[in-house]
Amino acid sequence: MTTMINKSLKRIIFDRAAKTYDEFAVLQHQIIDNLVDRLEFVKIDPKLIMDLGSGTCRAGQLLQRKYKKTKIINLDFSENMLLQGQIKNKNFLQWVRRKKDMYICSDFEKLPFAKNIFDMVWSSSSIQWASDIDQLLKGVFNALKPGGLFILSSFGPETLVELNQISKKIFNKSTTSHFIDMHDLGDLLLNLGFQNPVLDRENFVMTYQHPSDLFKDLKRIGATSGNMDDFKGMKSRGYLEKIINEYSNYKKDNLYPASYEVIYAHAWKPDITESLKPISFIKK
Repeated sequence: MTTMINKSLKRIIFDRAAKTYDEFAVLQHQIIDNLVDRLEFVKIDPKLIMDLGSGTCRAGQLLQRKYKKTKIINLDFSENMLLQGQIKNKNFLQWVRRKKDMYICSDFEKLPFAKNIFDMVWSSSSIQWASDIDQLLKGVFNALKPGGLFILSSFGPETLVELNQISKKIFNKSTTSHFIDMHDLGDLLLNLGFQNPVLDRENFVMTYQHPSDLFKDLKRIGATSGNMDDFKGMKSRGYLEKIINEYSNYKKDNLYPASYEVIYAHAWKPDITESLKPISFIKK
C-alpha cells in the first residue's frame, strides 16, 4: 500500500515544527497516554524498545516509568525533533539515574537494525507518514524478536473529514494525507505474519474559533500534507479563503470542528517455539 509522500519536504516541515510541537500536539499526547493505558492488558517485560517515529520522545519517558529496566531507541527522520527530545529527556534521565538512551535519525521505512533485536516496537501517530506502509511493517516484523510486541496508533480515514470534503468539493481533490482503514491495517498485519492482532478505534473532535486556527495548529505540529502530487495553487491565499468560506457549513455552536479517527492496535511476532511441533513415533 503506497502513497506519494515527499520525504524531503516532510523532514523540513517537522524540523521547523520541532520547537512548537509539544505545546500544540494536545491530541497526539492524549493518544500516547491512551496507548500506554492499553499496555495494562498486555503481559510483557521488554528490555529493548524502539519508539518508531518518536518525535520529541514523550512516549519514551512514559515507557521508562512503566518498564524500569528497559532501554529506549528513539528513531525519527527529523533531527530537530530528536534534539528537542534529548533536551527534554536530559533532566528526566538524570532523575531516574539512567544512562542516556539512543537517538537515531533515520527513515523508518529503511530501519538500520539487524533482525530479531527488539522486545517491543512502539509507534504513535506516525505510520501515516509512510510512503509504503507494507515495507514499513515488514521492517518492524523483522526487527522484532520472536514473541515481540508491536503496538501502535494511527489515524483512520475519518480524520479531518471536514477539510477533506471541502477540498474535494472545491478542487475535486483531497489535500489530507492517506489514512489506512482499521480493517485494512488488521488484514495487513496478519498477511505479514503478525499474530493475534487487536484493534479498536476512537473518535475525537477538536473545535476552533476560526478555521485559520486549525491551519496554524497543523503547521505548528508539522501535520501539513507532504503528498508529492499537491499542486501550488492549493497553497495560495485564494485557496485558503475558499476553504474558510466552505467551512462555515460545518460550524456548530459558533465553533468549527476538526474530526479525528484514531486507530489503536497491537500484534505479536510469532514465538519461534510455537512453530515447532513435537515429533511422534508410531510403534510397529
